[in-house]
Amino acid sequence: MRALTRSVWLIPVLLLSCSDAGLYALNGRGPGGKDRASFSGTVCVPLAGGEAFPTKVIFALQGGEGVEREVVGFATEALSTLSSRFSGPFVQFSLVAYHTVATGLLGSFSDASDFQAALPRYATYQESGPVSVRAALRLAKTLLSGDMQTSCRGEVARTRYVIVVMVRSQDTSCANPAFNVGLDSRCSALGNTTACSQCELTAITGEIKALTSQFSAGEVVVQPIYVRGETPDPVTRQHVAAIAAAGGTEPLETDAAGLSGTLTNIPYAARTNTLKLKRFFAYNRNVVVRAGQVLVDSDGDGLPDTDEELLGTDPTRQDTDQDGLMDGVEVRMGLDPLAPDLINGCNVSLDEDGDRLNTCEERVLGTNACIGDTDGDALPDLVEALAMTNPLISEDLLDSDRDGITNVSEVEAHGDPLSADLDFHRERGYGYELVETTPTVDGRTCYQVRVENVTVVPTRERPHPFIPGEVIPAGTNEVYLYLQAGRDNDPRGAGIGSLLIQDIHYSEEGGRLPAGIIPLEPDTFITGT
Repeated sequence: MRALTRSVWLIPVLLLSCSDAGLYALNGRGPGGKDRASFSGTVCVPLAGGEAFPTKVIFALQGGEGVEREVVGFATEALSTLSSRFSGPFVQFSLVAYHTVATGLLGSFSDASDFQAALPRYATYQESGPVSVRAALRLAKTLLSGDMQTSCRGEVARTRYVIVVMVRSQDTSCANPAFNVGLDSRCSALGNTTACSQCELTAITGEIKALTSQFSAGEVVVQPIYVRGETPDPVTRQHVAAIAAAGGTEPLETDAAGLSGTLTNIPYAARTNTLKLKRFFAYNRNVVVRAGQVLVDSDGDGLPDTDEELLGTDPTRQDTDQDGLMDGVEVRMGLDPLAPDLINGCNVSLDEDGDRLNTCEERVLGTNACIGDTDGDALPDLVEALAMTNPLISEDLLDSDRDGITNVSEVEAHGDPLSADLDFHRERGYGYELVETTPTVDGRTCYQVRVENVTVVPTRERPHPFIPGEVIPAGTNEVYLYLQAGRDNDPRGAGIGSLLIQDIHYSEEGGRLPAGIIPLEPDTFITGT
């Protein structure tokens, strides 16, 4: 048997209406013959951290007139230490200095080395005049919205955005409207410049928080720090408290000597709350089910071998005309699988989201090349492309063939969503059972899993699609086992997925190899990165 193959993917997840015990019922189904495979073992969801759940931090630091050199020194030293600590690729930084206006010293999110290189610019920042904390928040909002609009939607949905605002003195925006265009008329109507500034800071911080829902971001928080002098200013305290209340945090206050510790002790990393299992299912890529019939798809391109013979395409090669598009994708989208098509602006060698569709196939299908599940229905784009469901429209409640089984359930059971096939489901539908079990030491939720009644077929020998010269033996079935997890209170946010690809060899004479129940171990699932 060939070595176990594994791959990774990241997708948004769908909250199922289920309990932890008996997530899916087996209904008495089980391996009814030598052409049925079953799995049993333990699977564990990952923690919401690491590269899959990145953090992006903006430090907005008051500088110039009135900010003592020791404050600047403590801040610069602390941020240098902090960025060294978070030097991995899953934490990025931006730097803003402000006084009367705000300036992007590092105007985009960059790694630790670029951030450290920008810190000396803050140390030499000089500006005098009235202070506008509002200006810093407005620039931070611009930087965040720009990143959210240009970054991969799946990444944005998993990202924690943190704005840290260091405040040395009170905001005077309302007292200086010439420097602060666009003051909220409701705030100006308060008549008192101190109250007006508090109103403005609350409003702009609220707009920053609203970016979470506007762009479906993972989380946005605004953390203000008041660096007090010998005599604390009650007005500055009020302004800082207003930012914290609107930003989802508690106000922090320190003197100059304590600034370093305050900055480094802020929780920057992604939320590590426990993820819950949202969906677990199997899919044999070498089986096409049509109108209750099981058809062999040797190359796993979505076209049965019988169809390929009629079309003149090669049933042992996913891409007969070598244009970078699977034959099944071309037929589905009305293209000719025997005539090369040139798709501009894509790369047939690139799979950004790791879902095993290249960027050209995603372009033709209309799916998002950096999200493994474009429509967020917890069915990966590849599976939907092969199963003939729509990867652009959520299939949660759809029942295309009106047989009483939703399209999602059809895919989970490996039925045909386009034909009423109740008899097939009773005999051949996949069965699942998941029961929550003992969690791991680091807090990951685990499940005891059973998957049964997975049909395997006698495929043809075929060349390996990615390794020149390697041949995949006849009878090889690639069974994909998908595990998707997300936050318990986040029904449609982007979670994290893991994929195990298990080779099962089958022949009508010899049966299945490996024989018996195939074990599942938590470590064999590779988590998305």
